[in-house]
Amino acid sequence: MTQLLDLSDRLVDATRRPDPDDARSDVVVFERNRPVAGGSFHAHRTAGSSGGVALLTDVWVEPGRRRRDRIRRALAALEATAATDGFVRLHVAVEPSRTDALALLRERRFTPVASPTSHDVELEKRLA
Repeated sequence: MTQLLDLSDRLVDATRRPDPDDARSDVVVFERNRPVAGGSFHAHRTAGSSGGVALLTDVWVEPGRRRRDRIRRALAALEATAATDGFVRLHVAVEPSRTDALALLRERRFTPVASPTSHDVELEKRLA
């Protein structure tokens, strides 16, 4: 049996509306009370970007748990939470040698975006 823990941490001041730029969310997937996959996102500001963009970071899966859909479950939860928090896109940068991660992200409908300053492969996904 697997369990999912979604830890949203927002910096909130009672005198103002919550700011989506302060949003951060961490997701951990547990199997038999042991963390086996997870990741996080936070607000991402880029020049010329329109709408809220969340940067997907720290995505991981325990090596023995690959190909068991645990990371897919974590990504689905991060995508859903980002959409609920008002973000319109998720952005992620991946080392070109990580072909497994790139294949998984493309499977989840992330598409490459041009980045003239980065050596990583950068991908984005539009959130519904």
